[in-house]
Amino acid sequence: MSEEQAVVEEEAEAGPTPPLHVGKLQEAFGDAVLAVDHEVGEWTVYVSADKAHDILAFLKEDVELQYSMMTDLTAVDYSKLDEIRARFGARYHVLYSLYSFANRDDADLKRLRVKAPLTGGESIRSVVDVYPAANWAEREVYDMFGIAFDGHPDLRRILMPDYYVHHPLRKDYPTKGLGERESFDFDQMPSTPVYHSEHLDHANSDGLKSETMVLNFGPQHPATHGTLHLEVELDGEEIVNVMPHLGYLHTGFEKLGESMHWNQYIVVTDRMNYLSPLSNNFAYVLAVEKLMGMEVPKRGQYIRVMTAELTRIADHMVWFGTHALDIGAFTVFLWAFQEREKIYDILEACSGARLTVSYTRVGGVLHDVPDSFEPMVRTFLKYFKEKGLPEMEGMLNKNRIWIDRTKGVGVISAEKAISLGLTGPCLRGSGVDWDIRKAEPYSSYDDFDFDIPTGATGDTYDRYLVRLEELKQSCRIVEQALNNLPGGPVNVDDHKVKLGTKDHVYKMVDHEHPYDPKHPYGSIEGMIHHFKLVMDDHGLHPPKGEAYSATESPNGELGFYVVSDGSGHPYRVRVRPPSFYNFATIPHLLRGHMVADIVTVLGSINVIAGELDR
Repeated sequence: MSEEQAVVEEEAEAGPTPPLHVGKLQEAFGDAVLAVDHEVGEWTVYVSADKAHDILAFLKEDVELQYSMMTDLTAVDYSKLDEIRARFGARYHVLYSLYSFANRDDADLKRLRVKAPLTGGESIRSVVDVYPAANWAEREVYDMFGIAFDGHPDLRRILMPDYYVHHPLRKDYPTKGLGERESFDFDQMPSTPVYHSEHLDHANSDGLKSETMVLNFGPQHPATHGTLHLEVELDGEEIVNVMPHLGYLHTGFEKLGESMHWNQYIVVTDRMNYLSPLSNNFAYVLAVEKLMGMEVPKRGQYIRVMTAELTRIADHMVWFGTHALDIGAFTVFLWAFQEREKIYDILEACSGARLTVSYTRVGGVLHDVPDSFEPMVRTFLKYFKEKGLPEMEGMLNKNRIWIDRTKGVGVISAEKAISLGLTGPCLRGSGVDWDIRKAEPYSSYDDFDFDIPTGATGDTYDRYLVRLEELKQSCRIVEQALNNLPGGPVNVDDHKVKLGTKDHVYKMVDHEHPYDPKHPYGSIEGMIHHFKLVMDDHGLHPPKGEAYSATESPNGELGFYVVSDGSGHPYRVRVRPPSFYNFATIPHLLRGHMVADIVTVLGSINVIAGELDR
C-alpha cells in the first residue's frame, strides 16, 4: 500500500473534516465543546449547559457564521437510552436548531444543531435575549419536560393548564396519561387576565394619560375558530399589547409517536395541518428515509411533489376564502372553496380519502396514481389558471376596501421576522428570499423551474400577494411534473420496507405457485412480508440515530426531528410546526393597530390550530 493510499484510508476512518463552525467553537470555548457528531449529513455540537448561552450568542454574532435564525428549540429525555445517557451523564438534552442565511449555499454550514446535556440538574439559562424565537419554545420545553430556563421573561405553561403537575414528554409519563381527564377542573382557570402590562397607565399618541382595558378576543370569535385566544390590552380601540393563548387543541401528537410503528404515525401527521395533510406525510417520511439512508424512485418523488403542490393550492384556497370572509368578501370564499373541492376529488382518486389521505409511505407512496389522475389534474389546472384564480384576484387586488384593510397593517421587518423564527409566505412577505424547496431541494424539486415571490414592506397585503403568486408557481411545478413524469416503480424495491399489494398478499382459491411479485395471485411469502411489517415489534427498524428533515409546507418550515433506538417505533418525534412560531409574532404585528385589524392580521398569518398545538 502506498503512502497516499494510507493517508486516504486514515482520513476516511477519521470521518469528515470538521467545518468552520466547529473549529471556531473549539478555539473560542475549548473544553466547553464536549463532542461533535456528524450523522446523515447533519452536524451536531454538544456543549456545556453553563456555556450554551454564550456559545449561541457567539454563533449568531460571528461575522463568518451569522446563525441569525433559531428555527427550533426542543428537548429529548434520554433516560431509556443508556448509551447516550452514559456518554454525558445527563438525562435531558436541550436542542437548538440554527440556520445561517449568510452560508445558505454551504451544505455543512447552513444548518447546525447545538445540544446542551443538562448534567447539573433540570435548568439552563434562557436564550430569549439572543434569539427571541426561543420565547414560546422554552415555555413548551418547560411545560412538556419540566426543564426551567433561568432568566426567561415569562416562564409558565403554554399548552397545559397552569395547575397541571405532570410533564407529558418525559419518558416516565405513560402515553395513556394518568387519568387527568377526569380530574381537570376548568373552574380553577384564572378569571383575571394573565397579562398585566406596564402600560396600564400610559400616555397615548396625544400625550394624554389614560387607563387601558383588557378584551378577550376568542376562542369563541368566528375568526379564532374556537381554538385561538387573545388577551388584548386596549387604549380605547388602539391595541397596546396582546397576550396569545394556545393549547385548546393540544392532542399530544408527539407523545403518540412513541407508541406507534414508523408507518403507523403517518395517520397522525394527517391531523396536524389538516388543510394540507399530504405536506405533513411528506415531511415526516423524508426524516425517516433520511435516517435509513433510503432514496425513493424518481417516479415516486415526482408523484409526491405533484400531490404536495396540489395540497399547497388547496391549503391556500382555504386561507384565501376564509381571509377574505373575515374581512367581508363573501363571494371569494365561495369561489375558493369550489376550487378546493376539485383538488379533493383528485386526492380522493389517488388515496380513497378527501381530507386525511395518508397517501405517503416510508419508501414511497401507497400506490401509483390512477389513470384518471392526469386528465383530472390538467382539467383543474386549465380552469384554475385561466378563470378561477384570475376571477378571485380581480375581486380583491384593486378593491379599495380590501387595500385599505390590508396595506400598512401588520408590518414586520425582515430582521424582526428572522429573529422571531417566522418562515414561509410570512417571511417572504417581509422580503426574505428563502424557500426550502430552493434552498435545500428535496424529492427532486431541483428538477423544476419556479420562482420565489417576495414582498417589499412585510404587511398583510404583501403576505396576500406572495400567496397568490405561490398558487401560480405551484401550477407551474405540477405541469412540469406531469409533462416529465418518469416511468418505473413508485416505491423502494424492499419487501422489508414497503407493503405488498393485495394481489401479492391474499391467496386465491386453486392457485399454487412460488412467490413472484408480478404474479396476479398471492402467496404465503407475500403474506409473511405483510405480517412482518404490520405486527407489533416487527415492521421498520431504522438504525439507532437521529435525523431532521425540513420541508416547505404551505405555512413555512415544517420539519420532523426523529430519534431511533433501533426498535420498531420512534423513540422521539419532534414536529417543528410553522404555525407555532408564526402565531408567536401576533403581539408584534398588532401593537398600535385597531381592534378591527385583529381579524385581518390573524388571517394573514393563517394559523392552523392542529399544527400549532399538536
